[in-house]
Amino acid sequence: MMDARVYPELCRPLRAVPLLTNVLARYDATHARELALYRSWLAVALAEANEPEQAADVAHQVITASADMTSDRTAERCRVVLRRLLDHDDVPEVRALLSEHGHLVTERESLGR
Repeated sequence: MMDARVYPELCRPLRAVPLLTNVLARYDATHARELALYRSWLAVALAEANEPEQAADVAHQVITASADMTSDRTAERCRVVLRRLLDHDDVPEVRALLSEHGHLVTERESLGR
């Protein structure tokens, strides 16, 4: 998992995608918080690998799963993912996601946090 998280930081997102996909395929669904976090890293890696449609799909899963959680970390990861997708707002899937959930980014930032 650590390798997968580091690759996007090193501008090597394509190396992260299969690692994250493999981990997520084997991960126990009862660990919802961890799944949401891991999916957030996958969404960022996909966005950075110029796969915004897939990134938007995974981001939607993250946001949906995080909605019922009281985790500051997952909430922040949702904002990170949405911010990363802003560069792809010309893609219909991303535009739809930002239209529905973009307030999560601007709400927090307008509060000065």
